[in-house]
Amino acid sequence: MQIFKIDTDGNACVKNIKGDLKSLQTEVGGLITLANYYAELENNSIDIYADDEGLLKASPITTLIITDKKNRMKVLTCLVGNLIFVSHDDEGSTLGLTDEQIAFIKEHLKQLCYFSPNGKMNMAHTFWF
Repeated sequence: MQIFKIDTDGNACVKNIKGDLKSLQTEVGGLITLANYYAELENNSIDIYADDEGLLKASPITTLIITDKKNRMKVLTCLVGNLIFVSHDDEGSTLGLTDEQIAFIKEHLKQLCYFSPNGKMNMAHTFWF
């Protein structure tokens, strides 16, 4: 199953994994949760899974900032921890991404640097619609 992963070090890449629940959890680094619904992703049958306990960790690292380009780059949400993009079918089953879906993700993804309160520089990505 082909996924697109963003990790807490700011790396973004396409990976092939087994595709069962355990492999999805391994990629995220814990229990998984489906991120917020966005029509632009749904229209392309794309889901984002995040670490369900990401915000509970001692120093959560922002990895993805979802923005609304049409509304002056308004921040819609910030996701922390490792994330994976996957696809789904009409019954809601999780599937691997197609090459077209990966191209869509890459087209809307930009890398940025930000500083945490302790002064450490971190890498994150913005995903804009």
